[in-house]
Amino acid sequence: MARPRSKSDLLEAANTNYEKLWKVIDSMTEQELNKDFDFSDDLKKKEAHWKRDKNLRDVFIHLYEWHQLKNYVRI
Repeated sequence: MARPRSKSDLLEAANTNYEKLWKVIDSMTEQELNKDFDFSDDLKKKEAHWKRDKNLRDVFIHLYEWHQLKNYVRI
């Protein structure tokens, strides 16, 4: 899909990618869903989120909180 150039294109792309995300999540095993991340060996990964997000659940709660911010900040 080309880069969205309008609000409707952006919403369509967001919905399409959201569906793709759920397909990937649904295809994962219980072990994959609960596996801890370990990026300690990669010295290039210095940003805070590499230490903060320990598993998939942490990533999803982070995304959820970002989406909640849009309810407070109107663009």
